[in-house]
Order: sequence, then structure tokens, then C-alpha cells
Amino acid sequence: MQLKASINEYAEKEFLEILSKLFNGQCSTEQEYHGLLEHVEQISQHPKGNEILFYPALGVEDSPEGVLRIIKEWRAANGLPGFKE
Repeated sequence: MQLKASINEYAEKEFLEILSKLFNGQCSTEQEYHGLLEHVEQISQHPKGNEILFYPALGVEDSPEGVLRIIKEWRAANGLPGFKE
């Protein structure tokens, strides 16, 4: 999978695939895992960084879909671009 420079270059489905890969332990190496983790943290720009993956807030679904929802909501609330259509 080719990583993209910004979140608005991803369709939701593509980004969800990355999150699913992290959640389901589907990375082939530790280096790939840490690279994807850093990538998600960088392009989401969420102030809690990778905590949104490991320590979801109360009431937030602990899943790739839950993380995707949090990123989308936070970016929209802060006037940042979302995923491509």
C-alpha cells in the first residue's frame, strides 16, 4: 500500500484499511507497524496522537471504525479537510 501525503488524498475506505491493519496485527514487520502508526498520527493531526488508537475515550468504540469516526469528527470541528469523496 502506498502511503499518501495528506488525509484528503485518502478515501475513507483506504484509511480504514490502514487502521484495520494496525488493529488486527496484520503488519509483516515491527518496522511496518511503527511506520503506519507514525503515518496515522502525522496525517490525522489529532492532538492526542496515537492515544486515540490505544486509549479510546469513554463511549468511543475501540475499533478501526471508532478511531476513524473520532478523526473525522475532530478534523471537521477544527475546520480541517476530510477524506476525499
